[in-house]
Amino acid sequence: MANAYFAKYKLDPKEGKEILAMISAKSHRNGFKNPKAHLRKEVSVEQIMNAPMIAWPLGLFDCCGVSDGASAAIVCRADMAKNYRLDPVKIKSMQISISSGEELMYNKWDSSYVMTAEKCAAKAYEEAGIKNPREEISMMEVHDCFSITELATYENLHISDKGKAGDDIKDGFYELEGKIPCQPDGGLKCFGHPIGASGLRMMYEMYKQLQGKAGERQIKDPKIGLTHNMGGFPAMNIISISIVGL
Repeated sequence: MANAYFAKYKLDPKEGKEILAMISAKSHRNGFKNPKAHLRKEVSVEQIMNAPMIAWPLGLFDCCGVSDGASAAIVCRADMAKNYRLDPVKIKSMQISISSGEELMYNKWDSSYVMTAEKCAAKAYEEAGIKNPREEISMMEVHDCFSITELATYENLHISDKGKAGDDIKDGFYELEGKIPCQPDGGLKCFGHPIGASGLRMMYEMYKQLQGKAGERQIKDPKIGLTHNMGGFPAMNIISISIVGL
């Protein structure tokens, strides 16, 4: 995906790798503030750039680690929620998009993005009544199995324009203090990836943030949170997107 993205948008490989490093460094800064994170250590862009290579341009710090973990949620009707607690969080949308892998049969298949994520996001926004996600979403947790996946997801979710996610990253748009903080708990990259529990773990972070109970990493006055989870790979996958709010 990384090489396809760099080629499509004529991004210099060295500059592209540095942008990916900035994504991972951001997640480590956030995870450092999370007592439940697996890897609670800040890492600099320089360290990430010089780390052992796994598969160009992805180095050691561009790839998430697999963690043990479990999660659970109690869900009820919205009109009953305050019978159980005074600060419930409401589900505004839940959508799933699935690909059979037929894209691989076409010679012009574009591996720089995930088509199912684009379609799933559009339906999720429609269900939640969101017209302009770049202005209305307060925060996100996305499936950052690799730093390039997070970069592409910014665009797949219709938040960064195609080929412009790198500019948003450089401008701090997705930082904890930015317009739409992404991976406030450290993400798969730093919090860890407990496989089957990862999707609900993302929802837990949105839940705590909306309640104002996220401690050092608390986002100022969040209203709408989005989670994005993926299984498979760009040409054969399942995408789930949930949108929650107060």
